[in-house]
Amino acid sequence: MRRHHLPALIVSFAVLLAPAWASAQPAKRPITPQDLWAMKRLGSPALSPDGTRVVFTVQEWSIDKNTSTTSLWLIDVKGGEPRRLTSAKANDGSPAWSPDGTRIAFTSRREGDQAGGLYVIPVNGGEAEKILELPYSVTSPKWLPDGTALIVGTTVIPEVAGTLQKDDVEAIRKEMKRRQDSKMTAKVTEDRQYRYFDRYLTDNLAHRLLLVKLADKSFVDLTPGFDRLFQNSGSVDFDVAPDGKTVALTVNSTPRPFREHLNHDIYLLPADGSGTMKNVTPENKADDSSPVFAPDGGSLLYNRMKIPYYSGEFPKVWRHDLASGKNTPVTEALDFAFESVAFAPDGKTLWLTGESEGVVPVFKLDLAAAAAGVGAAAKPEAGSPLAGAAAAGKALATVHREGTSTALDVRGGAVVFLNDTTSRPNELFALDPAGGEPRRLTHFNDDLVAQLDLGLVSPYWFAGARGERIHGWLVYPPSYDPRKTYPLVQLMHGGPHTMNRDSWSYRWNTHVFAAPGYVVTWVNRHGSTGFGEAFSRSIVNQWGEMPFEDIMKSTDHLRQQLPNLDPKRMCAAGASYGGYMAAWVLGHTDRFACIIDHAGVNNSYAQYATDAPHGFPEVMGGKPWENLEGMQRENPMFYASNFKTPTLVLHGEKDYRVPYGNGLELYGVLQAMGVPSRLVVFPDENHWILSPQNAIYWHWEMQNWLGRHLGTKPVIEKPTF
Repeated sequence: MRRHHLPALIVSFAVLLAPAWASAQPAKRPITPQDLWAMKRLGSPALSPDGTRVVFTVQEWSIDKNTSTTSLWLIDVKGGEPRRLTSAKANDGSPAWSPDGTRIAFTSRREGDQAGGLYVIPVNGGEAEKILELPYSVTSPKWLPDGTALIVGTTVIPEVAGTLQKDDVEAIRKEMKRRQDSKMTAKVTEDRQYRYFDRYLTDNLAHRLLLVKLADKSFVDLTPGFDRLFQNSGSVDFDVAPDGKTVALTVNSTPRPFREHLNHDIYLLPADGSGTMKNVTPENKADDSSPVFAPDGGSLLYNRMKIPYYSGEFPKVWRHDLASGKNTPVTEALDFAFESVAFAPDGKTLWLTGESEGVVPVFKLDLAAAAAGVGAAAKPEAGSPLAGAAAAGKALATVHREGTSTALDVRGGAVVFLNDTTSRPNELFALDPAGGEPRRLTHFNDDLVAQLDLGLVSPYWFAGARGERIHGWLVYPPSYDPRKTYPLVQLMHGGPHTMNRDSWSYRWNTHVFAAPGYVVTWVNRHGSTGFGEAFSRSIVNQWGEMPFEDIMKSTDHLRQQLPNLDPKRMCAAGASYGGYMAAWVLGHTDRFACIIDHAGVNNSYAQYATDAPHGFPEVMGGKPWENLEGMQRENPMFYASNFKTPTLVLHGEKDYRVPYGNGLELYGVLQAMGVPSRLVVFPDENHWILSPQNAIYWHWEMQNWLGRHLGTKPVIEKPTF
C-alpha cells in the first residue's frame, strides 16, 4: 500500500504531478464496503498487573448471518504472536485481570444464557466459568484488590427488586416476561428526556452496583433502593480504590422529570455495602464523570464540564482529594480535549490521549508542573507540527503523534493503546514509559489491507471564515493520474463539535468514497474540536454561516490547487450535523451537482423531538417561544425556496438522536418542489447503519447517487440480500 502523510498539501501536489508515480505498485483492487466488514476490529486492551501481557478483544463479522462474534486475545508486551483466549461463538467483552494476574473476568452471553453474564477464565489454560447471570446483563467488572470478589453493574425493575434475594430476582424475571409478552405497546411519559439513542426510557428501570463473591457466587447490592439509571445513556461508569474499600461512581443527580439540564456527579460509596452514596462534586451544576483513583488512593481524577449542555466546551481533568474533600483543576490551563486518562504507577505522571489538529496523540503530563501552572499557554497552534506541545513546557509532552490513539492503559512498566490511521484499522501498540518509539504489537488486518489500492492521504490548510487557518484532509482515488479530470466529494462531519481525525472509519470511510474515482475531502471547519476551545465554541447559535463559508472556501482552494477537478462534478455529503450542513448547502448554493443528507438535522422544529433535548434550544439560534427569528435564521428548512440540487435523503427509523421526521420532511419538501430526490429509510437502524447487509446497501445507494450525477460507476453491484 502506498500511503504517506505529507507536511502540507502543496508538497503532495508536487508528488502527484510527477509522471506515473504509481506505476511501480503491485496490482491491487479498490476497496469495497464489504471489505469494511471483513476487517477484524480490536478493542478494550487491558494490561496485566505486572505490565507484561495485554488482553484485548477482536470482533469479527459475518455478512451472510448479519451478526458478529467477539473473542478475547492475549499478547506479550515485548511482542510475539497473539494467542486466542476464548473461542465460544459469543460476544466476549470488558476483560479485567485479577490482581494476581492468573485470571481474567469478562462479560459474555453464551449459549443458554438469557442475558449477558459474568465469566472468569484462567489465563494459562482452562475453560471459562460462569459466575453470575441475572435477568438483565452484567456489565463493567472490576476486581477487589484481594482477588476474592468483583464489582459489577446490572439493571433491575425497582418496584419488584426488593433486596435482590433469590425470590426478588425471580420476580424481576417474571415482570420482564410479562412486559415482553404484553400486547399493549404504548410508551407513556411526563419526562423531558424519555428516549436515548434507539431505546425508550419509559420502562422504569434502575441500575445497581453489586459485589460478587467468587467463593460461593453470592452477591451484595451496594446501591440498595436506587430507583433510576445511573446515567440515562445506560452507561455504568465507576472505579474501585486501590485498597478496595471505596467505589467512585458517575451518577446523574438530576431527578425526574429531567426538565433541568442533566447534571452528572461523582459519588463515593463503601465497597462492602455498609454505607450510603455521597456526592463529592455538588458545587458544579454541569457534568463530572469518568472517575479514576490515584495509585495511593488518596485522590481521584475525573472530567469536568462547566456548561450544563453540549456547546463545544472542552472537558477538563480535575482532582478530588479524599481527605479534605477539595476539588481542584489539573488541566485547566491546557487547551486540549483530553480523552483517555491513566496514572503512571508512581502517581506523579498522567498519560493521556486527546485531539490535536487532526490527530489524537499520546501525551505525558507532569502533575507537579501542571499544579504549579506550567503550560498556561499550551494551546494548539495552527500549522505547528507539535500542535503547541512545546509551549506546555515541562508539564505536557507529546509522546506519539501519528494517527489516532485511543483506549490507553498503563500498568507496571508498560503503556498500551490502540492506534489507527485513515489507511489502517486499529492495531495494538505498546511503548516504554521511559522513552523510545512505540512498538506495534498486532497485525490482524495487514493481509487484507495489502490487497487494497488506497489513495494518498494528505493534510492541508487554507484561509476560511474570519481569515482563520482551517485544516482539512484530502484523500485521492486509487491510481490517481493528475492528467485526468476528477469529481470532488466534499464530506462534512457531524457533531457539530467533533474533529476529522487521521483515523479509519467503518461507516464514512473516505477510501470507500474515493474508490469509484473521486477526490474526497473532509474539512475541520469552525466548530470542530482539536483546534482550541474558542474555535470549537465559535458556532454556538450560528451553526450555518462560518462552517458553510469554510466548506466553500475549501472547495475554491482545492480547485485552485488541483486544476484537474471538474467544477461541474462536485457533491456535498454529510450526516447528523453534517446532514444539517448538507441541507444548509442545499439552501445556500447550487454549485454542487448533488447532495447526500444522512440523518440530517434538517429542521430545527423537528429536532425538539431529539433524545438529548437539553441544550438544543440554547445553541441552535433561538427558542420558538423567545427568539423565533434567531431560530429560523439557523433553520435549514427556512431556505427551502432556494432548493434546487438533486438530493439523496437517508435515515434510520429508530434514530432518536436526530428523529427521522427530519429526513421525511426534507424529502417531502423536495418532492413537492419537483427537485430530483430519493428517500432511503431503514426501519430497524438508528442514527448509524450498523448491520452489515444494511450498511453495504447504504453504501451502494450513496455510490449510485454519486454515479448518477457525477458520471461514475459504483465499485460494487447493487446488493441482493
